[in-house]
Amino acid sequence: MQKPMFFGLPRRTRTTAMIPMRPPAIIRFLISFEIFIDSVLQIVIATMCNIHSKFDFTIISLEIQWKSCYTDAMKRIYLDNAATSFPKAPGIGDVMKTFLEESCTNINRTSGAGEFPIFDRLYGLRASIAKMVGLGTPESVCFSSGVTESLNLIIKGLFTKEDHILVSSCEHNSVMRPLVQMGIPFSRIPSDNEGYLQIDKAEELIKPNTKAMVICAAGNVSGAIQDVEKIAQFAKDHNLLMFFDAAQALPFVSFDMDRLDIAGVVFSGHKGLLGPEGTGGAALRKDIALGIPPLVSGGTGSQSDLEEVPTTLPDRLEAGTQNLPGLMALAHCVDYVTENLETLRENERLMTRFLCKGLSMIEGIKVVGADVDSPRTSVISITSDRMDVAEIAAILNDKYSIETRVGLHCSPSSHKALGTFPSGTLRFSPGPFTRKEEIFATLYALKEILNA
Repeated sequence: MQKPMFFGLPRRTRTTAMIPMRPPAIIRFLISFEIFIDSVLQIVIATMCNIHSKFDFTIISLEIQWKSCYTDAMKRIYLDNAATSFPKAPGIGDVMKTFLEESCTNINRTSGAGEFPIFDRLYGLRASIAKMVGLGTPESVCFSSGVTESLNLIIKGLFTKEDHILVSSCEHNSVMRPLVQMGIPFSRIPSDNEGYLQIDKAEELIKPNTKAMVICAAGNVSGAIQDVEKIAQFAKDHNLLMFFDAAQALPFVSFDMDRLDIAGVVFSGHKGLLGPEGTGGAALRKDIALGIPPLVSGGTGSQSDLEEVPTTLPDRLEAGTQNLPGLMALAHCVDYVTENLETLRENERLMTRFLCKGLSMIEGIKVVGADVDSPRTSVISITSDRMDVAEIAAILNDKYSIETRVGLHCSPSSHKALGTFPSGTLRFSPGPFTRKEEIFATLYALKEILNA
């Protein structure tokens, strides 16, 4: 009998303490020195105890770390940031509460003075996103509910059954399902066994009617960060429109849209940007934004004398009342991420490295996807030859309050390419606020589960 899929729904809402912002150099040195001393002590203890396994001597300290985690009353370890970030940026709830209780308005649809600060804040958010992706026209940053809606806008608005599209072999269903639904022909560019696109094999797939490339910039299963510049240059050399799915990529991957002539980058607000669910959009080259038929038509609060879709941006692609509480919160979160980018990036990188190295040392676990030393995000997928990964995920949640995601991650293409279809993988994704103690506790829990 097939085991039920475990979805890892959170049962507790207590968060961990957020990391402080970048400390002074002397403090960073002392922290590094502490980590070095910890490592030396582990080796000394391992030698005295005649322990030979690299992971076993680490476990000595992990057992102590594990106990301290729970004596500190930490009731939740969240390692599912690839699904949505948690914790969010500090102050996000206050921003939404203030908007709803004190300054709620509907831009382009009121004569009240309260509209103007909201309008300015929204334009500031467009400008921040445009700067982040290297786009010189903030007005062609068009907001939506997220990456899925934006990809549907592009695929259903620009492509027909007479066209041909190139995708990677590791695309999300938010690309594949619209293509299949609309009957749009496509070819998959192969990826290697770590999830990196083999762009040198794309040339042979081009047909006379090939119109565009739609590529996931960072894998939600493999964690692989693609060579954006090389891929964009290939598209430009072959006169193809280039669209990137940046759901897992922002804010840590650069796009430089204007210089690389990228047609569009679709982004999520609730993942790396630490914003609320239901926010995101598409940063589009201006000619693309003006030429694409809207997915939804209706009131924009502007050019209301016309029954035709307005030609002005971003109005033509943003019909209806927007999610203003969410977008005001996202503006706050983007400011926070931009101001603290290097600190957030470095902590996430370090926690990812700790976890990836530790997982590779546990007998019975195989890490799938990008190597720890390759360009990668915090997404780490594993399989096990000892236990069904869905069962591991259930035990991690029920016994240890460790939240992950298991299954096919809405990307069966990725699992087929990586050889993990149909069973899928167990996915861990630390975030910028993940702590070292949480990683150690997770590694110990996994070892305990697999040795039970």
